[in-house]
Amino acid sequence: MRNYRFFIVVTVVFLFVYLLVFGNHQDFYRTSPLPIIYSNQCTIADWNSVETHSISTSLWSSMSRKLWMALDLSRENSQNYTQLSLIGAYVYPTYISITINSQSMVKQPVYCRYYDCQRNELLGSHWKSTVFPESVVHCPRRIGAEFVSISREMDDRAPTPMRLKFRIFDKPVHNFTICVAAFYGQEPKWIQIAEFIEHHKMEGATFFYFHIGNISDYDRRILDEYQNSGDIEVKVLQEKYERPFYAWQLIEIQDCHMRSKYHSKWTAFIDIDERIHTTGKDKKFIDILNELDSTNSAEVKLPHLKVIKNGETPKFYESSDQVKKEIFTRKYTKAADPAWFASKAVIRPDRIGIMSIHEAIALEPGFKSVQLDANTVVFRHYKDTLHRVSGNDWAQNETISENPIDSKYTDFLAEKVVQKVENAYKKIPANCSTIPVYMTSSRDFPDPCDKILLTW
Repeated sequence: MRNYRFFIVVTVVFLFVYLLVFGNHQDFYRTSPLPIIYSNQCTIADWNSVETHSISTSLWSSMSRKLWMALDLSRENSQNYTQLSLIGAYVYPTYISITINSQSMVKQPVYCRYYDCQRNELLGSHWKSTVFPESVVHCPRRIGAEFVSISREMDDRAPTPMRLKFRIFDKPVHNFTICVAAFYGQEPKWIQIAEFIEHHKMEGATFFYFHIGNISDYDRRILDEYQNSGDIEVKVLQEKYERPFYAWQLIEIQDCHMRSKYHSKWTAFIDIDERIHTTGKDKKFIDILNELDSTNSAEVKLPHLKVIKNGETPKFYESSDQVKKEIFTRKYTKAADPAWFASKAVIRPDRIGIMSIHEAIALEPGFKSVQLDANTVVFRHYKDTLHRVSGNDWAQNETISENPIDSKYTDFLAEKVVQKVENAYKKIPANCSTIPVYMTSSRDFPDPCDKILLTW
């Protein structure tokens, strides 16, 4: 074993040296020899007056990236016939990240293309980059660039340029946010969405990133309610090429990692049927994260508590009593013992090189991963036993016992959920006696109560 470890260490050191001496250092040099031509029709803001010639923040970062590529740490190969199109584009202090819908282009060369405020290309600004990790392209910054795109060759027509999303903050806007996995399946999501958001607000989360592909109009109403109040951001995932549902989750992970970077200090990656829950009294999850701020932690792994979900979710709102009864936290209390298999992670996005569904694949140099004990926090996974895509018999080999959440907590949560759900779904009939006559007579509505509501 000692000889094996020694061999691994020597191999890694040799690979680092090889990459440093013989590797292609395109991270540090712009590939276009032409002077950049700027438009005089655009006002360039102070934040946009920065040009860089690298996608790496340090030599160690560049060497780590090359090592990750050499070790093939990011390869999905889940979809190889999609068109090249953009999902997101994010500008950071020293570089730009573009997320794409392709899942079969890792380590392939592409060109970063830059455009001004009128979507005119900044001639001479292009830069040859590489897709890495999968579905992500990093590019250096260019003065005056407000839109970006990519292409396989410079002669190719680039996809419609996308406006850069601002991520240049003196400090993160949020301390704790959550990336919600892309929805799939036919189960109604409206009550889950409200409970998920209100529960994690109580644990200290202040913002949520939703990626959706398949959602009903009814479920979308509760998302719209939260989006209107500024609690969430919704990204629609769509294209003409169909793909398996799990493939969208892999894309969501990459995009949300880039989306949350510098926008949030800590970000969790969990599903709509999962809840991060602190098991100690008088302590929120944000308090635990705040205690880690002064450490070099980049990733916090949470133990997995599987809770039996053996009931149906209501399709429509009926009453406040129905909502209070149907929220998962109250309805389902039987659970298996905590385990580390299929655990989930909360990360510092700027300290992670490659993110995956359950954990970080690669950390930036100098940072570490930590595990939290189940006596401190767990993520409760309300795991279906009726309609689960990957099988409903998972609980047969588990030791199941009652594991409820404190009723004082669930009562308060239920009230929060009811309040939000009623804003989206409860309708109070119009009082026809208060409708001004001119509003109906001007439209030739003979009977307001019969006619005016039909236009709503």
